[in-house]
Amino acid sequence: MLREGVRGRQLVAVLIGTTLVSAIVWRLYTRSGRLLQAPVWLTVAVVLLLAGLVLWSGWQVRSYQRGGSRSLTGLRAARILSLAQAGSITGAAVAGWFLGHLVILLPDRDLTPYARQLLPLSVLIASGLVLAVTGLVAQHWCRLPPEGRNGEDDADRDRAGED
Repeated sequence: MLREGVRGRQLVAVLIGTTLVSAIVWRLYTRSGRLLQAPVWLTVAVVLLLAGLVLWSGWQVRSYQRGGSRSLTGLRAARILSLAQAGSITGAAVAGWFLGHLVILLPDRDLTPYARQLLPLSVLIASGLVLAVTGLVAQHWCRLPPEGRNGEDDADRDRAGED
């Protein structure tokens, strides 16, 4: 778990780094005379399912902080924060990997097998970005507000303890 949280700048670095690595790997793969493999649609479903789970988990923490749920422990909230951060980094990596695939494929997009891959790759890149954004949103929901859980600030709690 990152203490200061995952920032957009870090996700852009992961996206760019993964894109470069992916482009190099796929370039070496195609230089051997093989065609790029078509992406699997199941990957989109898995990535979007992960995004939904990250968002749902983050919503539980948000609901707890607003006084809705009473069954959330500190350890569980910390695990949800870790999940949100891992989800955002994973989403950036997924988007970068398939973006690298797309970059290598684009010059030869006139080939029928490659032309058929444009839509699935675009959807996969978008689903990776969705996972990255939902991770950032869930991370934001896991932040402790400056005031207490029920809306009282630190001074109100101190005064209530003195009475």
